[in-house]
Amino acid sequence: MLISDLRPHLTNKFVQVYDEFMAVCAHDFQAASFLSNLFWWSDIVDKEPARCGWLYKTAAELKKELGLTRRGYEKVRRTLLKLGLVQYRRGGVHGKMHWLLNRDVLLAKIYELKGIPIPKIDSRYHYDRDNYRLPKFIPLDLWHNYLDMRLDAGKKVGSSAKKTLVRQLAAFHNQNLDLRPIMERSIVKGWFAFFNNDNNGTSRPPEAEKQALEERTRRELEAAAKERGQYSEPPDKPPPKKPDISGNNGYKAIQKYLKKGGIKSDDNG
Repeated sequence: MLISDLRPHLTNKFVQVYDEFMAVCAHDFQAASFLSNLFWWSDIVDKEPARCGWLYKTAAELKKELGLTRRGYEKVRRTLLKLGLVQYRRGGVHGKMHWLLNRDVLLAKIYELKGIPIPKIDSRYHYDRDNYRLPKFIPLDLWHNYLDMRLDAGKKVGSSAKKTLVRQLAAFHNQNLDLRPIMERSIVKGWFAFFNNDNNGTSRPPEAEKQALEERTRRELEAAAKERGQYSEPPDKPPPKKPDISGNNGYKAIQKYLKKGGIKSDDNG
């Protein structure tokens, strides 16, 4: 039998254990295989920027994909945490274990083992303090200042709201506009969105547009909270109580009439 004859009977998903990962993990095969699995799934997750590189893995999935028991999984987690290669947290409605691959640390360790300097990688993205991926044309310092302004106003910016804000800034960037004055103006004015005014920002945006944008942002925040199980619709009104017919005056009157002999049997009948 040839390998080509055997291949159709196997699933297509195959995660390669890279030689570099074996070296980084001191030839701990379980740790290297988990790292390779995380690397493979992280590439898939990168197609969804709102997830910021986070993915979740259940114990059942780790058992199925890597054959890891709970004891083996905990050992692998300790190894990768000690190397600084991963982050983890509980998240979602059911508190599933979420993982994040520390790509910069992984690259540094690979080149440290090779004994050569780390090459400069020209990425189109960078990450804010919440590990949310941003296009590099957005100034990170002003982005963080804007998040602080919103936080001081009691309106923390979640992933859904960030997606809207990035879309607004991208539209200005595509018009070859300088984003710094636009962002600075929103921070100073305390606006919950980014606007471009031709008169150097001396006037506020139209009130109706501002209110509509705030309402849309509120809906997005509520939708995101609902997905995390932190928001629920108000309960429906309870159904009206059925009347208690035992207390009906007409029914009582009939019972009283019958007791008094209102209907008598026919002696001839």
